[in-house]
Amino acid sequence: MADNPKRVLDTLRFHIQELMNRFNVLKRENEELEKRIKEQENTIETLQKDLNEMNIKYENLLTAKGLALGEGDVKTARSRIGKLVREIDKCISLLNE
Repeated sequence: MADNPKRVLDTLRFHIQELMNRFNVLKRENEELEKRIKEQENTIETLQKDLNEMNIKYENLLTAKGLALGEGDVKTARSRIGKLVREIDKCISLLNE
């Protein structure tokens, strides 16, 4: 009988040690995954900025192309310029508020 409580205590110590080891492994994995998440978030942010810049450049290119083309595209160019003027008006009204 004296051996039985000792064996139970040893088994309990073993299981506690195993749990601590698993915890440490999972903790390291979690830290690595959080680091990867931050890196991915930074990459997404950079790519989003690049996309926004490209969209602005594309709109500018379309406007310039519309202004440089002949009579057939005058309607499209006027539409784009009208849109830009409306955007500028909105910005000015927001600044005046």
